[in-house]
Amino acid sequence: MDPLTEIFTQMRIRKAGFTRLDATAPWGFMSKGEQAVKFVLVVRGSGILISGNNAEPIPLRGGDVFIMLDDEPYRLFDHEGSQMIDCVDVEKLRVGHRIELGGGGALTTFVSGAFEIDALDAQPLLAVLPKLLHLKLDQNRSLAFQSVLELLAAETEAPGLGSEAVTSRLFELLFVHAIRALASQPGGPTHGWLAALADRNLAQAIKAVHAEPGRDWTVEALAREAGMSRSAFAARFKVVVGRTPLEYLTHWRIYRATRMIQRRGTALAEVSRSIGYESPAAFNRAFKKETGQTPGAFRKKIGLEIAPV
Repeated sequence: MDPLTEIFTQMRIRKAGFTRLDATAPWGFMSKGEQAVKFVLVVRGSGILISGNNAEPIPLRGGDVFIMLDDEPYRLFDHEGSQMIDCVDVEKLRVGHRIELGGGGALTTFVSGAFEIDALDAQPLLAVLPKLLHLKLDQNRSLAFQSVLELLAAETEAPGLGSEAVTSRLFELLFVHAIRALASQPGGPTHGWLAALADRNLAQAIKAVHAEPGRDWTVEALAREAGMSRSAFAARFKVVVGRTPLEYLTHWRIYRATRMIQRRGTALAEVSRSIGYESPAAFNRAFKKETGQTPGAFRKKIGLEIAPV
């Protein structure tokens, strides 16, 4: 198992929705931001994106995808001089899942989607991803990724029975393939576990930890998984991941513990044993060091609130 598989196995998508927007030139709209993960596929045409995280305009063309992971404001338009419409007013033009706007000129079509995810589920993923992902058509795109985009475009063009469920699943696949593409492209992540997965040696150690988080791992044992000497492995792991191997192990053990406590209501003693802590006291110390609270306090807190993204 790898970290991405573990995160997506745990992650629950909520309040998923999609829109197919046909914009004819001149057109432009702006958003103050919203608490959701947002996807946009440019089906045809072109546009310019400016987000709060990126002062430089980002040119978009047919086949491009961008994903926004925070609530920063943004503007999307065909030309700098085009009149901007607030997204609140754009929504008033909605008919089902379709919106048409603009001045009747050249057509640009977008498929957009938004959904919420539990912030605790997604925290390890959000920590290593940029707030804005822009994946160009001309970057190396797998056949599977391209197939998902084509299915998404087709489903939103002619929705059928169960279309909302189909589209929601396609957004999940799009998210996974986008992260894969980011990790594999030149200039991709250089720090964190996502960067480590692109390292042939470190990836083996990372996968071993996730396959058996309860095992009594040592640096020597993980170095053997990586096919490296202990000293070389420890040094490279710290530089790339930003944690020592055993710090990384503890971090992911506690992440798994939080998911078990929230989802299953599992007894704390059972949680402790399942992730490799025979002593409840050792589990409590590790949990508090990672989260700032004891497992019992965490259980009480999540009973009162679940933070969406």
